[in-house]
Amino acid sequence: MTETQQIVKEFLNKCGIVFEDYKMLDGMLIPRDTLLSQEKYENIKEDLTKIKKMYSSGALTALQKSAEKKQKWPLLNLVRQILKSNNYNMDPIRKSNGYTKEGKKKYLRFFIIKKIKSTKEVEVEVN
Repeated sequence: MTETQQIVKEFLNKCGIVFEDYKMLDGMLIPRDTLLSQEKYENIKEDLTKIKKMYSSGALTALQKSAEKKQKWPLLNLVRQILKSNNYNMDPIRKSNGYTKEGKKKYLRFFIIKKIKSTKEVEVEVN
C-alpha cells in the first residue's frame, strides 16, 4: 500500500468507512446519516491539509476553502470525490422503513460503494 493510499484509508476510517484492504470497499454499504454529521466534518478538518497535498482543489471541489459554506454536505461530497478519484463510485440506495402515522412512507438511505471497472477489465469480460 502506497503512502497516499494509507492516508486515504486513515481518512475514510475516520469518516466511518472502516476497512483494512481496498478490496473490502467493493460492495460496502454505508448509512447516509454517518456522512451528514457536522461533528465528523469538524473532526477531519485537520486531515484536509494532508489530503490537499495529494489532490487538487480544482478537481475536488470539497477541498476548496469555500466548501463548508457553499456545500450542503461537505463531508459526503469529499468522501464521494476521494472514492471516485480512487476508482470507486458511491451509489445511493433507499430501503423502505415502514410508514408514518399519517401514512407517508419512510426510508432508510444508504450508499453502496462499487469498484469502477477500467476499459481493460471490461474488454477481458467481453472476450
